[in-house]
Amino acid sequence: MPKSRAKASRTQRGRPRANSAQHTLGRERILQATLELIDEKGLAAFGIRDLASRLGVFPAAIYWHVPNRDALVAGAIGIALAGVGEGLPAGNWQLRLGALMRQFRAALRRHPALAPAVASQLAYNAAFDATLLNEVVAALEDAGFEGDALVDAFNVVIGAMCGFATLELSTAPVEAAGDWEAACCEQVDTIDAQRYPALGRNAHALRNRAFLLRWSSGEERPLDSGFDAWIDVVLSGLEARSQALRSTQSKRKKLASPRGAG
Repeated sequence: MPKSRAKASRTQRGRPRANSAQHTLGRERILQATLELIDEKGLAAFGIRDLASRLGVFPAAIYWHVPNRDALVAGAIGIALAGVGEGLPAGNWQLRLGALMRQFRAALRRHPALAPAVASQLAYNAAFDATLLNEVVAALEDAGFEGDALVDAFNVVIGAMCGFATLELSTAPVEAAGDWEAACCEQVDTIDAQRYPALGRNAHALRNRAFLLRWSSGEERPLDSGFDAWIDVVLSGLEARSQALRSTQSKRKKLASPRGAG
């Protein structure tokens, strides 16, 4: 074999061979595969090497499209929650915000493994849904909030929307899960009713149905009635706060107006 041909043969053997997967690789395909892997294995077990294997490429190929693991998680969250702010019913601001929170919870329940990232990381901020946030702000404007009061109300809505759903979908420790569940059961079932009378009287009702007193994830045992109560309390609280702010503003305007003004 001529030297030039032999050298070319060795060079070809030393290079990664391009394949159809590499030619069709793109950001959306990568993020969709990320979401699928997180759904299957959980957030903690998700890694770049597994993703590359799923896509049939070398890990380096992924970095041409997405800079790091955090960006992959943020993108997966964006896909999972896409459309949450769309298709809201026409009506008053309470109806719209209630529907928005329910749609967010439903979307997260379809991808419960993402709950830890939504709850405790800022990853979602890099891929926030502008449509969703616009609907929240528009509803709060209709409720009469503006300025600093709108910012406070916005944080209440986002905290309420993310907080309940992510806490509901929290999971048991992976290691020694059986021992952990048994310990939880025992702690609830042996509450000292004399020392903690209110808790003791209601322990049976709260058992495995209330935050901090359960061992089953909301994926297995949804807290539907609690979520409905949560929405009612949040919306009622926002309405009461809006009315109080409007009343205060009205009083200030009257005090600031010239005497005798109608």
